[in-house]
Order: sequence, then structure tokens, then C-alpha cells
Amino acid sequence: MINVSDLKKDFPIFEREINGKRLTYLDSGATSQKPSAVINEMSNVYTNMNANVHRGTYVLSSETTTKYEDVRNKLKDFINAYSSDEIIFTKGCTEGFNFLANSICKELSAGDEIILSEIEHHANIIPWQMVAEKYNLKINYINITKSFDLDLDHFESLLNSKTKVVSIVGESNMSGMLPDIQKMNSLVKEKTDAIYIVDGAQLVPHRKIDVQELGIDFICVSGHKMLGPTGIGVVWGRKELLEKLDPVYGGGDMIEEVFYDSATWAPVPHKFEAGTPPYVEAIGLGAAVDYLSSLNMKNVEKHSDDLRIYAKNKLENIKGLNVVHTNSKVAGCTFAMSVNGVHATDISLMLDTFGVAVRAGHHCVQPFHRKLNLDATFRATGYIYNDEEDFDILSDAIEESIKILT
Repeated sequence: MINVSDLKKDFPIFEREINGKRLTYLDSGATSQKPSAVINEMSNVYTNMNANVHRGTYVLSSETTTKYEDVRNKLKDFINAYSSDEIIFTKGCTEGFNFLANSICKELSAGDEIILSEIEHHANIIPWQMVAEKYNLKINYINITKSFDLDLDHFESLLNSKTKVVSIVGESNMSGMLPDIQKMNSLVKEKTDAIYIVDGAQLVPHRKIDVQELGIDFICVSGHKMLGPTGIGVVWGRKELLEKLDPVYGGGDMIEEVFYDSATWAPVPHKFEAGTPPYVEAIGLGAAVDYLSSLNMKNVEKHSDDLRIYAKNKLENIKGLNVVHTNSKVAGCTFAMSVNGVHATDISLMLDTFGVAVRAGHHCVQPFHRKLNLDATFRATGYIYNDEEDFDILSDAIEESIKILT
């Protein structure tokens, strides 16, 4: 089990006070805090072995290259990939979706269809919109039910012979909704020859993920949401599919041979990683994976579930507070909230006076906010370093803020 009071000692930022109060950080949906293990590992690279990877035969380059490539093995084990060659480093989920959209869709035909959902993050909407316009493709959106879950009957009705890509959030960054990935994947494989992609930005940091068991084709992962640094992410994909895709970015390190009039590509995974990679950030992500693995992701998952149940009960009993959260028994510990007549930014600013950090805005899911007739919400997300006391502080601060602002 996770002992939050002990675990917080691993995170230097929790020594800070905000406005004279201890920091209550509830914005892990935007970015997670970093343990000393990650900070120290990155500092160690810059201090003791910094050299470009894949480019030198000298000791420093060899050491850094070994550390960098070993992170693929750590991630392979973390999500149970078939091979470490299936781990593609990116700058984050946004770059991952842009890479997949541009590489996959160039082979599609006019009129082919892409399925997304009404609750997708902009990173899983905009790249598909851009390629849809470029290649004359059609995007269909799965409806969301009144309880903020995916309407699977509607999803099934959208599947047809023209469906070529299904790209769906793994855990909603707004309502905490967790779709039935395996059931959806079964429907996709049964009715179409489409590629099934999961947005794992919120999912992978909080739950034990086995890509082989899920049966999916690709998943995008964001490093900074799972204790790692910014500027690093991962696309995992089945090797046989990756080998069929063309690279999107060209330059050094992704080539086999270059001539004045042509070039050939390096094998997977390097053909998708042009230029000097963010190797220090990747090594930092490796340290984050080590940290989470030491906790055991099943414990992380249980902690999230227990904290969600407690937090939901507290928040839904606050008079005047509207909570956007799924009614499903399995969900993420994320709550988007609003107060009638009060802008989310004003609530967020008030909460900051209590030392409580939450995000205000549309959380990069503006279409779903618009569907709910909401201009903005403020959002609290619990993670491994949060406990019941944090949500007690949040609840009390919300009640005080409502009294002041209404």
C-alpha cells in the first residue's frame, strides 16, 4: 500500500508553502510533480556523462547511449510491449498523435473514416482534423451519455467498412471516464480492418497497462504526467505496423544511407526519431518508470480508486458545486467542477489563497465543455502523493470560496 506521508518526502516541492499554507497540489492532470530520483538522475547525466547518443565511440557517449536505450527496455516491461523496438520516443502525446495521424492517413483513400469521441483532448482531435482536410477523410464522434461515459451502442453503429482509424481517450482528463478498451477493440477488429489507438496520457500514470492483453495497435504516453520530465513521451505500436509506416520527420539518426537523390531508413524504432533525441529527458523518464514500478502499479491503481471514492463523496456534497464526473464504478480520480454565476478562474484564484493548486479553463477539451454549455471548469486530479486530507482541504477551501464569491 502507498503511505502518502512517507512518499511525499521523495518530492522536494512539497517542502514549499503557498500563501502561508502547505502546498496542496491537485493539478496532476496537467503535470505531475517530480521525485528526487528523477531530478537526481537527470542531473547526474549532465554532471558526469553528458554526450550525444548514437554518435560517439568514446566513453561518455557510450555510457549515455546505454542508459538512453535501456529506457526502452524499462518501458517495454512497464506496459508489457512485445519488443523494446516498439518503443518510439517523442516529445509527448501531442507529437505522438501528429506522427501517427500523418503517417497512417497518407495511405488512406478519400472518404475513409476516423472515429474519435466527444470527450477527446485537443491533441487527439486537431491532428486528425488536419489530415482529414488534407486527404478528404471524414471524422465521426462517439456520443457521450448523460453520465459522461461513451455510448457504445452509438460507437458500434459508426463502425463500417470505411472505418480506418479509431483513436480514443484511455482515461478522461475531465470526467475520469475509463472506456472499456478491450470491448471496443473487439468491436473494431470484428467489424473493420481499422487501427485502434489509445490516448494513454492520463491512463498510463494511474493504472497497470498491458498492451498485449488490451489487444490495441498503438498507445501514446506522456512522460511529464507520470513523474517524468517535460519534453518526453512515447508511442508504442505493434512492430509489424510500425514497419509499414513511413517516417514523418527527416534528418540525422533516422537514416540508413543518404545519397543526393534518395535515402533509406534505419530500422524501427530509430527511423521515427530524427535528430538528437531528448536523451536526458528519456533517462529521467526511465527513473520515473523505476519509481512507479517500485510502488507496484496495482497499488497505484488501488490508491487512485480509493481516493476517488472518498473525494467524490466530499465534493458532491458541497452545496452550490456542480461536479462533472462519471457514475461508473471504475474511473479516474479527476473532477471538473463549476459554480453557477462564478467563473472557474475566480474559484481557482481563491483556492490558491488556501495553498490549493487546481487548473481552471477548458483543459484542452473545449468541444465537450461547449456541449455541456460550460465556458470553463476548475479541475482537481489526485495522484500518488495525495490523500484524503488533501481533498478535505480542497473541500473546505471550495466552501469558503463559494461563500465569498456568491
